[in-house]
Amino acid sequence: MVRPMLTASFNFAKGMTEDLERALWGRGILDWELAKAHPEEVSEGVGGSRAGRLAEALAEAQKALAGKDKQWFRSSFNPHESYRLWRGYCAPERIALVDIETTGLTPGYDQITVIGLVDRNRQRVFVAGKPMPGDEPLDRFPAAIKDYDLIVTFNGDNFDLPFIERHFKEQGYRSELPHMDLLVLARDLGISGGLKDIEKQVGIARGGEIAGMRGGEAIALWGAWKNGDAAAYKKITTYCKADCANLWDLAEILYAKRWDKIHTAHAKAIDFAKVKGQQLSIFG
Repeated sequence: MVRPMLTASFNFAKGMTEDLERALWGRGILDWELAKAHPEEVSEGVGGSRAGRLAEALAEAQKALAGKDKQWFRSSFNPHESYRLWRGYCAPERIALVDIETTGLTPGYDQITVIGLVDRNRQRVFVAGKPMPGDEPLDRFPAAIKDYDLIVTFNGDNFDLPFIERHFKEQGYRSELPHMDLLVLARDLGISGGLKDIEKQVGIARGGEIAGMRGGEAIALWGAWKNGDAAAYKKITTYCKADCANLWDLAEILYAKRWDKIHTAHAKAIDFAKVKGQQLSIFG
């Protein structure tokens, strides 16, 4: 079973590094509760003064988690570490998978045509102009995203989120949710290519009419829809939803790979009650 990485994380504390985090895992301190229960092991692993700062940071983290302090988690986990929020931070249904289609690549010049928003229960698209029945106007997206605790994208740091913020600037919208960018996670794992290429590499398949479709085609489809082609509308919205929905499986795969790479080889489960009982029997 893959352990929730958020509550196994220590490197957000001042003075902590991945090497020190791994040292704690190697001593059997596998999560926040074990760190609180065995401060002597923490001190031996990272030093007394650093252990004190870690204890303070863990208390702050637990308070933020209990209080659903999204800003704390956004500021405490940089883009290379935000994958640690995938498990242990919020319920799966509070994770928003987001992707956009646009008329081009330049925020402020090109325009958003479709925003896809998918969670574990529902697939939605917000469409510029007049959406077809069952879909929603683009300007409803800022209100919809408020229902979530974590946003997941592919290349959202550089593309989707700047476009969204620029589009809704006059409404005062800013992306304030913690953000997990799967492109960053893939690159940190040494995986190259765009979303469709990476899906193929990890075994995620697309079927039907959108199999093999790329983002550039979505621009042409939008133009066709503006000329009245309802089939083009269906294809572009189906494609956008698929881009979002596939992010879930991709996140699961990349998260597990990253966990195995930095944690599994170093973690050691220890029965502290048994160990301490043996020490008492020897020295008591």
